[in-house]
Amino acid sequence: VNGKRPILVGETKENSALMIDATSLDGKLNIITGKKGTGKSHLSKLLITSLLQYGATVVVLDLNGEYAGLGITSDGKRNAYYDKVHVLTPGENFKVALSQLHLNELMSILIHALHLPGTSAREFRRIWQTLKQRGCLTLHDLGEAIRNWHCNQNVKDALFSRYYAMLNSGFFTDNMAEASRLEEALLKSRRDGGAVIINLKNTSTIDRQIVVEYLLGKLVEMLTSWRLKAVFLFAEEAHLYLRETYWDDIVTRMRHFGIFTTFITNQPDSIRESIYRQADNIFLFNFTNESDLEVVSRAARVDSETVKSIARELPPRHCLVLGKAVEDFPIVVKVRTLDVKTMGET
Repeated sequence: VNGKRPILVGETKENSALMIDATSLDGKLNIITGKKGTGKSHLSKLLITSLLQYGATVVVLDLNGEYAGLGITSDGKRNAYYDKVHVLTPGENFKVALSQLHLNELMSILIHALHLPGTSAREFRRIWQTLKQRGCLTLHDLGEAIRNWHCNQNVKDALFSRYYAMLNSGFFTDNMAEASRLEEALLKSRRDGGAVIINLKNTSTIDRQIVVEYLLGKLVEMLTSWRLKAVFLFAEEAHLYLRETYWDDIVTRMRHFGIFTTFITNQPDSIRESIYRQADNIFLFNFTNESDLEVVSRAARVDSETVKSIARELPPRHCLVLGKAVEDFPIVVKVRTLDVKTMGET
């Protein structure tokens, strides 16, 4: 595919180079799927490093700690992307101070990630506003305020259980010196191009949901205030941390704001059919499981039997590219090798 911003994906069976244009990913929804160990993360890394060359801002939800080595060659040396890769690990170098949060950001974490019921959420708003007026928005003050608040015991219990979930996550802090590096990393990426890797490797399910809720809220806020222009979001196994209502949000509202998503999964049925139908590009690696093949082939905009027969036979590191990136002409490509350090495992 000819274009001004070529990405060399690999070579076709005829040994000719397959180029796609970076603009065919810009503003688009992409899905990379295939069974475990076939080369999905490898292709993601290739696309990410290629986007970095063109100055893009990339955010990676890294479930297995696989992307931390993007700035390092396979033999441990710094590569061209070293200064552009920012790895943030929740509870370590990625924390948030309560005083930095808008109330609506925290409410969205409490309601969507921690499932705080409506009545308790109303009381929490009152507590927050009281603390804000006093100028003491700290974890300690929040705990004391809940303890001394006059309300129904069930409501108090619900508030306390969420408060302890916040404390135990290690994601919230009262120490401004260790508070969020996220904004800083995103603004640097906007200037020079960069990848912000959110390392979720040793993070529990609830904590992942807290972090992702905060991250997506922050991205939307920075995009709507024009502090960011656009973000390429790479989300590995998103069904493990993305709340139900976010799926449609990501492909409609968030795309409108400038979040362009690539979903990467070895469980194709974890992505709803409506999302596949809206996908601009699908990169399909080997599948042998019939039900997996069925899901993907139904979603592809070409003859489903053809897709199935090709996907069954694909060797590792080979994928079938479907969609706008190849002008809707399905092509099998052997993905080129990439000299970056392999970390983590899917």
